Order: sequence, then C-alpha cells, then structure tokens
Amino acid sequence: MYDNEPTMMGQGRPAATLVVRQGSQAGMSFSISGNQAIIGREEGLDIILQDAEASRRHSRISWQAGQFVIEDLGSTNGTFVNGIQIAGPQVLNPGDSIGIGQTALVFQAAGIPQPRAYPQYEAPSPPPVSSRTSGTANQESKTTQYLLYGCGCLLLIGICILLAMAAAVLLMPSLVEDVTGLDISFNLIETYLNLA
Repeated sequence: MYDNEPTMMGQGRPAATLVVRQGSQAGMSFSISGNQAIIGREEGLDIILQDAEASRRHSRISWQAGQFVIEDLGSTNGTFVNGIQIAGPQVLNPGDSIGIGQTALVFQAAGIPQPRAYPQYEAPSPPPVSSRTSGTANQESKTTQYLLYGCGCLLLIGICILLAMAAAVLLMPSLVEDVTGLDISFNLIETYLNLA
C-alpha cells in the first residue's frame, strides 16, 4: 500500500511540502514523500539544510494518527513552531512556520484545512559570543550563579586567612606575642616542636 493511497479507514496521507522562506536556501521547497522526514545538516537525510546552526540530525516530521507531527531530535539550538520552541511532539497545520537555526520554513499540506494564521517565524540574529543567554530567566540564573561563585570565593579566602593565622599561632607563638601583645604559650606544642 502506498502513502497517498486511500484506505478502507478513510483518506490516505496528504502530500506535504516544506518551503524555505528565510535562510541560505530561501525559495527552495522539500517534499515530504514518506511517512517521515529527518531534517538536519547531515548528508543522506531526507531534508538537508545548509545552516551552521542546524544540528546534524535536528528534527523529524512524521505522519501519525492522521496528522503531521514535528519533534526535535535533541538539537543544540532547538526547533521552533510559530516562534515557540517545542519541548515534545507538535502537530503541524498548513501554514505553520518552522524555525531551525537561521532557516525559516513554512509547512504546506494539501487537503488539510488551515485552522488559523500564525505570525511568520523570524530567525533570531545570533547574539554576540560573549552573551549567549536567552531571556530574563537565563540572565537571572547566571546572576545567581555568579553570586554563589563570589560568596564561595570569599568563604574560601576567609578560611585560608584563618588557617594562616592558626598556623602562625601554633608555629611561632613569640611572633604573635610581638605583634599582638598577647602571651600565647603552648607548652605541649613547644615540647613537641623541640623533640622534632
């Protein structure tokens, strides 16, 4: 049985296409001919993107339970549908915008009504290398992380100072007496040091 052949259960899988709207391959279209299409940079995939920000095996579009579904395959930069990063399988409707790296694609399928219009996906311009954070939550997380690192460093410095002072008291009580004016005598320690 073929993908587009009607079955006793009803209509077969409709023809689907991805049209590149933005990116180095703008104007190209890719037909989804089988029950699934793997998208990414790797040679030999169903849809090969020439986009450095796309992962080798970035995402998959498949025909499941009478609808097209897209899912991210653990990509580095994520997969976006209508400007929102997907966290799991997402049903695709005709006209949906798919964002992969710097490439924007539009999903088209014949015979499936378009439920509503979505804004076109605009690929984000890459942030400077020194500040690759996304959103306020990441900035707050980084701020908290740096604050904890700073407190940890201060605590470590304080412990080192206390250890140095304790070593000075134990090893050179006469020096401590000269500096502070306090008579610190440790007969046991002096006896131990004299024996060594």
